[in-house]
Amino acid sequence: MNLAYLTDQILPRTATDTTQMVSMASAFAGVQMETEGTTTIVCPRSWIGKPATASDIARYYSVEERFRVATVRSVFPCIRGIEKLAQGWRAPASRIAQESDVLYTRTLPILITSLLLDAGPIVYETYRPWPVQNTYNHDLFRWIGSHPLFVGAILHSDYARQSYEGIGMPSEKLMTAHNGYDPSHYRARKSKEEARVLLGITHDQNIVVYSGRINSKKGLGVVLDMARRLPDVDFLLVGSEGNGSVELEAASIPNVFIHPWCSHPQTLPFLSAADVLIIPPSTEPLMNAGNTVLPIKTFMYMASERPILAGATPDLAEILEDGINASLVKPDDVDMAVAALTALLIDPERCAKLARNAAETVGNLTWESRARRILSFIQDRI
Repeated sequence: MNLAYLTDQILPRTATDTTQMVSMASAFAGVQMETEGTTTIVCPRSWIGKPATASDIARYYSVEERFRVATVRSVFPCIRGIEKLAQGWRAPASRIAQESDVLYTRTLPILITSLLLDAGPIVYETYRPWPVQNTYNHDLFRWIGSHPLFVGAILHSDYARQSYEGIGMPSEKLMTAHNGYDPSHYRARKSKEEARVLLGITHDQNIVVYSGRINSKKGLGVVLDMARRLPDVDFLLVGSEGNGSVELEAASIPNVFIHPWCSHPQTLPFLSAADVLIIPPSTEPLMNAGNTVLPIKTFMYMASERPILAGATPDLAEILEDGINASLVKPDDVDMAVAALTALLIDPERCAKLARNAAETVGNLTWESRARRILSFIQDRI
């Protein structure tokens, strides 16, 4: 089976969804090599400079170069909104797409246009529970679900899957596939002490680490409030790409430190240096912004063998269990979050147990195992 992974994003870029996409493209290609199948990423071509090669992209995302890359020049790839719509028409009509056995995308305009053009069997992957976030799109998704060329949707959580099932999309076309991680990135995992030496951290103060996008939509306001309440604990936020509202607010909190965005391999020492890893215990990302559902950092954190503090939101509860592999608190309750963090920092045995159990939980959730499940789902439906 030859698969064309259609995207509206110029690669490479720092966006987290591109990390997930390229990781899966490499995993798909690796599994398909067993049956002489291929995976080709079809992405926009910039009007400036040469397009990135498969080697460039694989190196940037620290994955194996097993996929192919084909670029398509559309209307104006430098403006994201225009490109999203333009690539919706250009990508399905590309030669690679037309010659493939199945199309695969995370982009809604590409999905819709592919079905309108009868471009071929297509799979849609998303973390978004669109029917919950926008009640006006229910008829659209019912139409998508009923289209004969719609193979199915790959959802990152049961929370998302249930939103589509709830509006009448066929359940047999919906598959929950939690995200994963690459075990090879963690084989040379450093101890906390080794990581701190590598990062130039000379003190032995407690450190709480957050890794990911740094903006108000990620619920980081709760983390900043926690930092104010715990002046003897350092909070390290890794992933800044500018001076946004979070960075400006953090500047006035002496125990909050901001580090610029860095690649996945560069992020790992920060995770290892932590006493506790935090997923902001806030409803903002899931319920209000709607742009974060069971974030990829969850799996990175679990593989890092460090205790995790997070909110007891319905998406995280699919993977994390309070007292078993994480410490979960009521979202948006700063008092409870501060108490839970303090309890972790004074109980190394509990921290070790939570970290060990988290690593065991995530052990089978690799990109390769996810790719095998999804490809099997596709093969059964085309």
